[in-house]
Amino acid sequence: MNATEAEKTGNLNASAYEVIRSMILNGSLAPGARIVESDLADHIGVSRTPVRSALHRLQQDGYVLDQERGRKVKLIVAPLTKEDAREIYHIVGALDGLAAWHAARLPEAQREVLAAEMTEINHTLAVLEQSRQGAFQRLLALHGEFHALPLRAIEAPRLKSLHATTKPQADRYRSIYSSGDYGQQRLSLQEHGGIVEALRAGDPAEALRRTQDHWMMAADRLSGIIDVLGERGSWGPTT
Repeated sequence: MNATEAEKTGNLNASAYEVIRSMILNGSLAPGARIVESDLADHIGVSRTPVRSALHRLQQDGYVLDQERGRKVKLIVAPLTKEDAREIYHIVGALDGLAAWHAARLPEAQREVLAAEMTEINHTLAVLEQSRQGAFQRLLALHGEFHALPLRAIEAPRLKSLHATTKPQADRYRSIYSSGDYGQQRLSLQEHGGIVEALRAGDPAEALRRTQDHWMMAADRLSGIIDVLGERGSWGPTT
């Protein structure tokens, strides 16, 4: 295979990965649904080879799982469960905590700009929460933007790569279960305020602690919502 062919293959594999991951994140491929390679290839308009490569990568990232049915092993979309949610939230909290630790070590002028941007987003979230006029997707986007700012402010390519792989899995839970967030936004906003204070003060240890605590408490809140609304796909596919 020459360089041009290798590049084309790589592009096809990456494109198939992004399309299938998007289908999982937006619910087009439902939690627990069986994955059929040929159907995905027809849907995307590619051969089964890039789909197979994409599914292998999605397995590594935790979006797709093996399910044994008798002697056969089939692929399914990863279910949404309390146990999985807690693990993902704790991992994201660790990654965001590291980003906050680094951001708190930035020069004061940069920290002030960062803190001001995060405060503005938190204020917008508070207004939307009080007015009850904010669509869930708007609230989710703003929450994502709040947590993305410290990571953008630092130079940490490996951390950013790990974050890009894991954070969308947390977003999948937030998107599915956001309608069950019965007035718990206020607690989250208070925790956001503590993170901003630590960053503004230039206290790395406190910024890390508050960020991790925020995600761990968010995991507890999400567990309560899942108790009410139920897990998704944990029973596995029916065929």
